[in-house]
Order: sequence, then structure tokens, then C-alpha cells
Amino acid sequence: MKFLVIRKPRAGALVQPTSQTIRAQKEMLLDAVKRGEVDCTYAFLGGGGCSIANANSAEDLNQRLFSSPLGLFYEFEVHPLSDYGKFMDTVAQTLETREKQNR
Repeated sequence: MKFLVIRKPRAGALVQPTSQTIRAQKEMLLDAVKRGEVDCTYAFLGGGGCSIANANSAEDLNQRLFSSPLGLFYEFEVHPLSDYGKFMDTVAQTLETREKQNR
């Protein structure tokens, strides 16, 4: 499954980043891209960022997010993603079925 992961610095976080944890987070995320666990990752100006992550389950992704070097520093917003073409085909098929029923 693919997930959109949005990372924002957590206000009042228990963990405050150091140069070492920033570098460790960077390497961990770039290595995940190389392994195919993450399709892409971007930083937001001002802090935080977003990624498209690949995971077998929400639990798998949750474990990876919170075990990352800055896992306790970030607030995560996660959205499961669907293939656009398949999603739109399903919507069209549903509408076609309703149109036939209403005739």
C-alpha cells in the first residue's frame, strides 16, 4: 500500500533534534528511497516535509515512522493512497449502476 506521510515539527516535543539526529534522519529516509520503501520525499520550507511511503500495513508504517531518529519530534498526518485510474473507474462504474437503476 502507498501512503502520503506529512511530517510537521511537534510543538513541545519530548525530543529536540541535534545535528546528529538530523543527519541520521536524512540518511534513514534517503536509504528508504533507495530500498523502495519510500517513492519520494520532500522538505517543506520552514520545517517538516512529506513522503510517499510503501508499507504492507498501517501498523508496519507506524512502526517505521516512530522508530525513525526524529519519530518523537514529528507530528505525522498519514493518508492511504489509491491508484487514480482505478479510483476513477470505480466512481464511474458506481454512477453507471445508479443511472441504470433509476431508469
